[in-house]
Amino acid sequence: MPRKRERFDRTDVPRVGPYTNVIGAIVCVAVFVAVAVIVALVWNRVSLESRLGDTGLSGALDEQASAIVPEGGYVASADEIECVLLLTADSLDATGAALSSAQILSINSTQGTATLVNVPTEAALTSGDTTATLGELFTSQGYAACVAPLASAANVRFSHVILATGDVISDAASLAGMDATSLVHSASDLLSRLRTDLDAAGLLALAETLSGIGVSNLTTADAALVPGTATDAEGNVTETGYQVLDSVQLDVTLGTLVPAA
Repeated sequence: MPRKRERFDRTDVPRVGPYTNVIGAIVCVAVFVAVAVIVALVWNRVSLESRLGDTGLSGALDEQASAIVPEGGYVASADEIECVLLLTADSLDATGAALSSAQILSINSTQGTATLVNVPTEAALTSGDTTATLGELFTSQGYAACVAPLASAANVRFSHVILATGDVISDAASLAGMDATSLVHSASDLLSRLRTDLDAAGLLALAETLSGIGVSNLTTADAALVPGTATDAEGNVTETGYQVLDSVQLDVTLGTLVPAA
């Protein structure tokens, strides 16, 4: 008489229990959350790194004209001087932001000193055929559009530009001693508040310089404004109604011009 075949459950087949679907759902949610976190971290890092080496600012620096030595008893300084433009606004938007302050940081490597000069936002600049105040130009055409006109009005050539939503001098100096590879991780708060043509190495080099001089040792000054004038075809001089930078006195303050011997 044939024996009845016994049935055995396979051990390699998962059993369906009352919580199988719940566990599967939890696993799926955990995977999605992990992917979202990774994407957010990568996006945040890319966003922070993009604030360095701003191509718009690099292009604007290339458009600057060379500084000149005006007549009147001054010569160009023989010291090694670097001028950095610092712009502070209510946002880092390409256009439409409001400029709250503009400063020129002059670093004299030969003397080991630095001067920070405040530039009034009502200073008139010429951009193409348009004359507007620094503040107006910043809002209407953006931060990069201000670089070359301000350099021309100030008779300086900026080495670098930093746009920020707050004072970054002290924070930048605190980066001294940090390495470029850890900059994004360690200074994410600062990087989130600025845009600059400087790369990581350049920003750290500036930090080392400021730290060496000492932020408290910076000499501060205000750039003077004088009435703007225009000369017609007959040689008549009239005031334009704008206030322009006294570039000679500004350059003397920055140290790029010195009295002739």
